[in-house]
Amino acid sequence: MSRITNYLTGAFLLFLLLSCTNDSSDKTGKTDSLNQLKEELHLEKFSNVNIAKNVEVNWNNALQAENKDVAIVEFDAKEKFPSKIQSSFLKAEMNYQLISIESEGELKNYFIEVFSYNDSEAYSKTITKLDKFRGVFNVFSLNGQNLGSIAIDHGNAKNISESKTLDFLAETINSFDVSPNITKKIPLCDKTYTQVVEQSEDRYRVVSVGGKILSVEYMDTVVTRTTTILPYPCDGSGDKEAIILQRIAHYYTGDGKSYAGVSGLLDVVITDPSFSNNPCLVAVFTKLGGSPTFQTYLKKFDGNFSVANLKLSSSNTISSGVNAETSPPSNYLIEISFNSNNLNRPGLDVARTFMHEIIHAEMFRKLLSLSSTKGEIDLTKLNQMLTQNNFPGLYDYYTRYGINGMQHEQMAAHYQETMISFLKNYDPTLTAAQYEAISWAGLKGTSSWNALTQAKKTSLTDIYNSWLASANKQCQ
Repeated sequence: MSRITNYLTGAFLLFLLLSCTNDSSDKTGKTDSLNQLKEELHLEKFSNVNIAKNVEVNWNNALQAENKDVAIVEFDAKEKFPSKIQSSFLKAEMNYQLISIESEGELKNYFIEVFSYNDSEAYSKTITKLDKFRGVFNVFSLNGQNLGSIAIDHGNAKNISESKTLDFLAETINSFDVSPNITKKIPLCDKTYTQVVEQSEDRYRVVSVGGKILSVEYMDTVVTRTTTILPYPCDGSGDKEAIILQRIAHYYTGDGKSYAGVSGLLDVVITDPSFSNNPCLVAVFTKLGGSPTFQTYLKKFDGNFSVANLKLSSSNTISSGVNAETSPPSNYLIEISFNSNNLNRPGLDVARTFMHEIIHAEMFRKLLSLSSTKGEIDLTKLNQMLTQNNFPGLYDYYTRYGINGMQHEQMAAHYQETMISFLKNYDPTLTAAQYEAISWAGLKGTSSWNALTQAKKTSLTDIYNSWLASANKQCQ
């Protein structure tokens, strides 16, 4: 028997929420109901981070409807920074909505993320008029729990996640379906889609001494276009944990500073189209956003507070034996260029390359802070600073190995634990021996490597090669 019956009970408090009345006590009740709804909605708790950081509800505009014993109030929600989807089967725009349904004295609230098929008319911003709509609703509780997905085919709703918590919503939608066709088929959720976010940012260089600002110089305006591959919005058809991890990878927060989505993460650096249009590099970089170690290094290049900007690019002309190159500072810019021909590797190995090159960039940034002349490292100044200003560690490596040779030597001697911690954070499924072996990749031939016994070097090499041969080569 349907849970939607002909029995009309209660006073439909939510439906009356915004109704016209002159009774002061009723106005108070409506205000209390609206305030309670606001208090129960916690967007910041959503595992879908685009909703958590980039969506807000318009409380001043509500749609009301009733059918049989059901009263519905719907609030529109929008993105603060509009995002788009690049897909062969989904429309570019997404919609969001807060829905409250009262039936038989029971109130149920849902927050939905709406995806529309390309052959569908635009979403009408109400679940009561879906006869010309085809798409998928991702459904959440008000505290962010992902309840699953409902597919809509011209007004007919199907609970594709087979979650009992969604039966009521599906039945409510179907109560408005007047189509006689009951043989429609809902497509399976077995694809991915691509979400693109564009943002522009004016960049300024601020020079300050002792907290006093000496100058503010406009540098440029950067338009960031970020692309992320996401699972098709039908959580019930796939690995929910994997989907949640992919969604969490959109965000990155450190030391109280929030970066909303991939675009926020990439705002810290400058990206060349060769990088931002490369699915492998963007996917790995997106996941790296969850690594505290990576965040710590990346934030040192954050806008006004850095002596240098960081640029990411890719190239197909780099030597085949080199995974990436980090260029010395030039006009306050340090560039990391990835070899696009060397990306047929496990995601963790590509991530290791990211971290390896970020450490290179940080070393160049530190040297530039000691010896900058028009945004380049001045070797004369560097010698003076290292000898006169008590930097014994840097001075030792500089005098022994030179400005180019010193970096790998420093990494091998002092950054092994940093790299191992980073690898564990990116992928916690490996053994301690595997993390150690991977951390040495790119550092063989250094003094620290040569100081190991031959047995140890052979063991590390064999462990790394064995892992590399057996791991999934798909960069993700």
